Amino acid sequence: MTITRPAGNTAAPPAAGTARAGTPRPRPITLASVALVVLAGMALAVTALIQPTAPTAHGTARLTGTGTGTTTLDLSTGAMTSNFTGHLSPMGAETGHDNLICTLTGANTFRYTGRRTFVAVNGDKLFSAIIGKGTLTSTTVQITETDTITGGTARFAGASGTYTDTISSLVVSTTPTSEISHFTATTHGQVRY
Repeated sequence: MTITRPAGNTAAPPAAGTARAGTPRPRPITLASVALVVLAGMALAVTALIQPTAPTAHGTARLTGTGTGTTTLDLSTGAMTSNFTGHLSPMGAETGHDNLICTLTGANTFRYTGRRTFVAVNGDKLFSAIIGKGTLTSTTVQITETDTITGGTARFAGASGTYTDTISSLVVSTTPTSEISHFTATTHGQVRY
């Protein structure tokens, strides 16, 4: 559809080469052109009003798995580190590391707190705060942890949740200043990411 001025309100176009400077020439405006300009303006206005959104959450998933590793305890300071490998759903195959501080609470009981980092094969990380308690003999250690997920990287950025670890350890080496044990762990909980 073309919109033009009604007949009788327009002057005849000047002959070629006789147009005066500053004299407008009538030009037809199509309805489609007007609609396109209006829509483009609306799109710019709406885009300016939209707030950026956070990454889409995956929802809540069960956090389950098993792992094995080695723990080294500094008997003079209570500093304890663990390195482990395993399979943790929804991460898949993973490795990890703990930094802990251990305190004796009785003749054969203890507690500890610290931080854990799980690392998936693709490099995504999941972080947690650890609270553990256990019992020990001269050759074995039984531990229960209640852990809180504190975030992560990549797909686990902003992750939260809780899980428990049930850990059985066998002491493999003891010196006057350190103790090394091998452990197996079973994990159950949930993660929101």
